[in-house]
Amino acid sequence: MSRCLIILGLARRDWWHERILSLCAVLALASMLSPLIVLYGVRIGLVENLRTHLLQDPTALIIIPVGSGTSGYTETLFRQLRDMPSVRYVTPRTRAVASEMQFIGNNGSFVSLTLEPALTGDPLLERFQQPVPSDVLPGGEAVLSASAARKLDVKPGDAIQGRLGRKRPDGNLEMQIFNTRITGVLPPEALAADTAFFPLSVLEDIQDYRDYVAVPHRNYAGDARPKMDRHYESFRLYARDLDSVETLDAFLREQHIDVVTKAKSIADIKKIDQTLVQLLLVIGAAVGLGFVAFTLSSSLAAVRRKDKMLGMLRLLGFSRFALLLYPLKQILLTGVCGTLTAWGIAFCVARGIDHIFAAQLNGQTVCELLPEHLPIALAAVTGLSVIAALYPAVRAAGVEPALVIRDI
Repeated sequence: MSRCLIILGLARRDWWHERILSLCAVLALASMLSPLIVLYGVRIGLVENLRTHLLQDPTALIIIPVGSGTSGYTETLFRQLRDMPSVRYVTPRTRAVASEMQFIGNNGSFVSLTLEPALTGDPLLERFQQPVPSDVLPGGEAVLSASAARKLDVKPGDAIQGRLGRKRPDGNLEMQIFNTRITGVLPPEALAADTAFFPLSVLEDIQDYRDYVAVPHRNYAGDARPKMDRHYESFRLYARDLDSVETLDAFLREQHIDVVTKAKSIADIKKIDQTLVQLLLVIGAAVGLGFVAFTLSSSLAAVRRKDKMLGMLRLLGFSRFALLLYPLKQILLTGVCGTLTAWGIAFCVARGIDHIFAAQLNGQTVCELLPEHLPIALAAVTGLSVIAALYPAVRAAGVEPALVIRDI
């Protein structure tokens, strides 16, 4: 073991002694690796920018049904969707009869609001840190859009009244006062429409009231509820991530449910990513072959140039295994230094690219180099260095001491 450590030390000192040749080898490796690293950074930056732009689109993860099918959507479908790992959030929508109500604002104005159901985990409310409305009051709680809150002149904590009307079977009109409390207001960028988010149970009861179905816990008189599953006119569905959009799009179309999604835009981004990956693999393979050929030839030349020195080491009692380590250590030194140099060059080039395109892309990163990828690059170069060093190392270990004795 001590002799192996001595050999490793001698190899390092010899590598430094021939520092001009070593520097040329390091720069040669860096010139091959740095363009590949820059291209890899561009691939990461470009694809991530496209994904970020798509995710910033409020409709990117929303799957919108077209129409209501032949007889609406049943709770069975929603249970099935909630059990799918690709679904982040889904809530049914009641019929149009329960999707609009007129409210009286603090300023005395009458404003018609679109009513949307909201359940725990609603992505829109979570994104803007708004509470999920509950059904603790007779009229429940509500979260308003900014435009609705402005027209009603209300803020969180205020109570407002709504007018809930219906036509009785005898043809007479009936009106109920609907009291609700505002628990949150969405910012203007969240939603442009005049909208109020209520618990789903509140909207179901409003639908029952207008269908003249009795709702005892709200004191709404009416006929008994038919013994059948409730049907919904539509739903609001969010995929868990961009990849899940395509999965859900395919699933719903298999159920003969037409939907509108961003699946095509997502597929285009994935296609760009796959193309860049294939391009990187081809260029990487060419660079790898070039590196192996360069390292093999230069290392073999160095071993042949040092035959007498290696033979002298054998005469001094160093084993063949110890001599095997001599060129291997020098090749690894070149590989590590070349990779670090290439990474430094690529980092400077990446910052230059970002500076050049800063105005066009609003300061976003075009070429992104992640620190965790440096160990991967070092591991890849180390593996190729070992492959390239195998024959020169065996050649060094096979040097016969007779060469030195013959010259003497």
